[in-house]
Amino acid sequence: MKRSLHSRILFLIIGLISVGVIISIYWELKNREKELLDEKLRASRFMAQPVLTAIYEDMLEERADMARHLVSSMSKSRGIESLYIVRSNGVEEAFKDLKTINEVKKEYGEVKPEWLTDHPDEKGNVAKGVNTPEFKKAVESFKKDWARGEIYYIDKSGENPLFTYLLPIEKKAKCNTCHETEGARGILVIRTSLEEMYQILAKSRNQWIISGLFAVSIGGVLLSLLIKRSITGPIQKNVEVIKRIAEGRGDISERVEVTEENEIGYLAAAFNNMLDTLGKRAEENKRLFELVTKSKEEWVATFDAIQDLISIHDRDYRILKINKALARKFNAHPEELIGKRCYELLYCRHEPNYSCPHSRTLATAEIADAEVDDMVFEGTFKVTTFPVFNDKGQVWASVHVARDITQEKRLREQLLHAEKLSSMGKLVAGIAHELNNPLMGIMGFSQILMDTPGDKKLDDIKDKLRKIYHESLRTAKIVQNLLTFARAKKTEREYHNINEIIRHTIELREYSLRANNIQVVLNLAEDLPKTMVDLFQLQQVFINIINNAEDAMVSRKGKGRLEISTRKGRRKVEIAFRDDGPGISREIIHKVFDPFFTTKEVGKGTGLGLSITHGIITEHGGTIGIMSPEEGGAVVTIELPVIEKEQWAEVKKAVETGGAGQELSGKRILVVDDEKSIREALYDILTREGFKVDTARDGREALDLLERSKVSLIITDIKMPGFGGTDLYDTVLKKHNYLKDKIIILTGDVFSHDVKEFLTKTNCPYILKPFEPKKLIELMIKVLA
Repeated sequence: MKRSLHSRILFLIIGLISVGVIISIYWELKNREKELLDEKLRASRFMAQPVLTAIYEDMLEERADMARHLVSSMSKSRGIESLYIVRSNGVEEAFKDLKTINEVKKEYGEVKPEWLTDHPDEKGNVAKGVNTPEFKKAVESFKKDWARGEIYYIDKSGENPLFTYLLPIEKKAKCNTCHETEGARGILVIRTSLEEMYQILAKSRNQWIISGLFAVSIGGVLLSLLIKRSITGPIQKNVEVIKRIAEGRGDISERVEVTEENEIGYLAAAFNNMLDTLGKRAEENKRLFELVTKSKEEWVATFDAIQDLISIHDRDYRILKINKALARKFNAHPEELIGKRCYELLYCRHEPNYSCPHSRTLATAEIADAEVDDMVFEGTFKVTTFPVFNDKGQVWASVHVARDITQEKRLREQLLHAEKLSSMGKLVAGIAHELNNPLMGIMGFSQILMDTPGDKKLDDIKDKLRKIYHESLRTAKIVQNLLTFARAKKTEREYHNINEIIRHTIELREYSLRANNIQVVLNLAEDLPKTMVDLFQLQQVFINIINNAEDAMVSRKGKGRLEISTRKGRRKVEIAFRDDGPGISREIIHKVFDPFFTTKEVGKGTGLGLSITHGIITEHGGTIGIMSPEEGGAVVTIELPVIEKEQWAEVKKAVETGGAGQELSGKRILVVDDEKSIREALYDILTREGFKVDTARDGREALDLLERSKVSLIITDIKMPGFGGTDLYDTVLKKHNYLKDKIIILTGDVFSHDVKEFLTKTNCPYILKPFEPKKLIELMIKVLA
């Protein structure tokens, strides 16, 4: 029935007719109700006017008893629920107590005896119906204007609704004889029952409903016959033919009979035309199906022939398609793996990784890739995902391609290591000479001091010692620069000044550049802002560029000029390296950043320097370019974005002269080192700065000192025979927890795995040997502050 067109049309028409009948019945009931209420109003007016006139006459003739009897008798009339007078206060009913009679008696000394005959005297005199909102609103209206006329409403506060008619009683001039102020006013209340009226309305409603149902039923039968004959019957015949053809029981050559020239006839004719068209297209579809089947077989063969691991994943991370190469990895057929979750099958995880290439492709609708080494297969794979779009342009799946790059990655790492060794070789060659020069000076001045007679002047001795100290600082700085470049360090970006990184890099290459007659000119902008970079990666970038420029200039004329400049751009830092070498030809300039491309002789370059440089700069969000001006030479330009960062507050009182300051003077410091010379040197330096210093040669001796007295700070070497610095740190945390953040580590070893792991784990402040006493004092102040 629900699916029948006949039923739907019939129910729709009957529904519309029913709605019309219901509206008509409702309209008639409302009109009938209004007529009956108007009749009640006319009856109330007809009754009120004579009563009001009689009351005026009786009261003016001082026959209040007659007015009382009139109101009482009228209230008992048929059809009247109640008739009474409410005093002007809107609460009390007149003639129900002796209030007015007592006021007259008090004024005139006597009242007529008949006034008191059978007169009730109720103590709690409250008229009926005065507490309803409608009555109170009417009283307020009368008080504003007693001449305004009648008010009527339906009181629904009781079990049966009552038609309530209110008529104000105005004060006449002669009323002042007995009544003062507003006492002569009142409200005539006539209340009639509406029960009979509602019974009449209910009877009329039932009659109209029965008549409407009868009319709808007869009309429904007639409409059903008409619909079946004119609409659904012809359609049913057409449907039977269509079903036979659709179910294969009929031939596509069968046609629908056209019997009428109306919409149904047109539909049948159109269906016949459609069957003619379908007959012609059937042959075409057959040929197309054969072509599609052949194409699908070719596509599947190609899909399975690819040796990369290919699969198609939907938005729920389910595998929809998988090639044979990937299935062979699991010793299974592709059909056995379809439907499994990709993160369970390929990674043995219980939930998806939302940073994987497939997740990123679903989120961005772009190609994504990553190198992964945590797949269920051994080795490293390059995973690339390509988005698959539906008709609405939305990504509903991705093509997941995994390529084994284990050997490729191993080879790349070997080549990168070779490039690193190449750079290190050049550095060490120059630094060896750089170290020999200051060491020669130190040895020479030390020999002079040892040969100096005892009566030599103190000023001459101090001058030699000052030179030895200066050469020692120079040596320490060379070593620290080399360690900074060679240190195996995890990629970590911090805020640095690009100018300072350039200066430190030049110091590393200073000897080699000077030996090869390369003049270095620095034009560094003083207002250059700091930005977030990886110091060691950027240092490698600059060394690669300087090495290439140096090789090019030396090979051409045995000397050259290298100009390095920086300037502040719009939210970026611009760096330029300009040399006067032979330049780069147009034919190869676009290849210089390609991996393994080099113009140097075999054995002199790996071809990875600028490729690595390009990758580092790109990873920093910057750009790098190279050009060869017409006047000669080459210019390498780098642009790095300026990234703002909230600067940490510096220590308020950093001592630039090396002094500890009055507020830290007298602090007790414990120095722990197995080298006697270092203990003695630190004792003298720190004592001169105002600290109280205790020394210990190992961790156990330091713990004995801590048991006897408290200290403010511990400065300890990390590697000592027996009870070393790491053991001392752990014991101090357990027994002397107040020194938790008051320990400074001295070390000359930054390559050992255990040292790096300790410093990373504890985040303990440290300083590298050798160091300037000033640097140690500044670090002590920060820790103590």
